[in-house]
Amino acid sequence: MKKTAFITTLLASLFVLTTVEAGDFKTTLFADDFSGSKIKSEWKSWKSESVVRDGVLVGITPKTADHPSVNTIKLGPQADLEVSVSFQFNGSPSFSIMFRDLEYKGSHAGHICHVAVSPKSLTLYDGKTGLFRKDIREARQAGKKLDAATQSLLASKTSRNNLKLDPKAWHDLVIRIEGDVLEVLIDGKKAGRLESEGIAHTTKSEMNITTVNREVHYDNFAVRAR
Repeated sequence: MKKTAFITTLLASLFVLTTVEAGDFKTTLFADDFSGSKIKSEWKSWKSESVVRDGVLVGITPKTADHPSVNTIKLGPQADLEVSVSFQFNGSPSFSIMFRDLEYKGSHAGHICHVAVSPKSLTLYDGKTGLFRKDIREARQAGKKLDAATQSLLASKTSRNNLKLDPKAWHDLVIRIEGDVLEVLIDGKKAGRLESEGIAHTTKSEMNITTVNREVHYDNFAVRAR
């Protein structure tokens, strides 16, 4: 390799490393490597058949369910958070990592923000002031056509990004919330970013893994605060 090319590669690697380590999230609120024979009691489940199998959490939505599988970790109220998890698609088309505050009544089911991942796309949402804002969701649920201003608002509350992930391979996901910024890294590289005021909600109190259909495998999960 030529010297200039080597230096360029080295600087790029250092930039990625610095980005991944930035934020200083040192307080581990909960971690799980799924090494037991069953799901730990800290996980709560809703409309889910998720199980621990062969050292991983297998996200499974029941065939008769009218909502994707939800596996939840309760948190003390938090503003800034970091979630890391390894994942492998194993039949499911997508999953989401969602942050909620059930005491907040201005959005559907206390949705604050979330990240949706598929092999081909990554979407970041400010749900609190966008997609799940109560009046907007009720209008959409009623089949009402949203006016141009509302559509423009929703576009500003969403970041859509293209991905090209091997669905048979394991990947590493890091989600970081700092103030009003939601940032996502996949396999150590920046994959998406959204800046929006709802993200800065100061009392996020739970984190959900939402698995669409069957199955996504998860491992090496951790949620951290400052």
